Amino acid sequence: MALPTAVSPNLRRRSRGLFLGRGNGWVVSLAVLVSLLALLPIGFIVAVSFQTGWATLVPLMFRPRVGELLINTVLLVVITIPLCVTLGVALAWLTERTDLPGRRGWSLLATAPLAVPAFVHSYAWVSLVPPIHGLPGAVLVSVIAYFPFLYLPVAATLRRLDPAIEDVAESLGLKPRAIFFRVVLPQLRLAICGGALLVGLHLLAEYGLYAMIRFDTFTTAIFDQFKSTFNGPAANLLASVLALCCLVMLTSESAARGTARYARVGAGSAR
Repeated sequence: MALPTAVSPNLRRRSRGLFLGRGNGWVVSLAVLVSLLALLPIGFIVAVSFQTGWATLVPLMFRPRVGELLINTVLLVVITIPLCVTLGVALAWLTERTDLPGRRGWSLLATAPLAVPAFVHSYAWVSLVPPIHGLPGAVLVSVIAYFPFLYLPVAATLRRLDPAIEDVAESLGLKPRAIFFRVVLPQLRLAICGGALLVGLHLLAEYGLYAMIRFDTFTTAIFDQFKSTFNGPAANLLASVLALCCLVMLTSESAARGTARYARVGAGSAR
């Protein structure tokens, strides 16, 4: 039987130099370029804010309008995300862990809202139910439009979980409810946090849905200010506050995710 030949040290050094020199250099350059392009709007907002000056920004910051928009945004996020989490986890459990008839069809229906733009959701609801508007309407349409961002990662995680862990918990005397909250739910934390982050960022960035439903958010206010004053200080200030809200959302998701990780040695016996 032929023994494997050793790789020449010179060949190993040349391969490492090729990866670190050419290939990796292009990857780093491309990553830096994309990052700079992505951060360009933030840089523009910061530059315009400094150019405007604190004497102009401070009165604009503490206007009642900014407080109203901030309250609307916080209420929208605080109410919509838990509802999306509850609905997404429940549907994922029904389609992945129960004998619900037609589970594949229900799974397709649960992902169908992603195929419809959010403003089309709001247009249809406003056309069918004209009185719908404000915070209740915004929450209703947002949950229907964005809960698949929770359903998809949670369903995929449930599909990969090793059921032997739940069998062991049941053999130790835990009831089904306790097994879900103490064994299954902790393993879904990363999927829930990731999906909640996507929903939250979409809530902060969406414009057409809330313009159609007549619910004021930072995005609708920024567009209104832009139409009236083009590149005015008020629009730049609102954009700065919106960017800070997105940063708070990212920080909160990172803190909720924590450092704990769940792993297993084998692939398990999915069933």
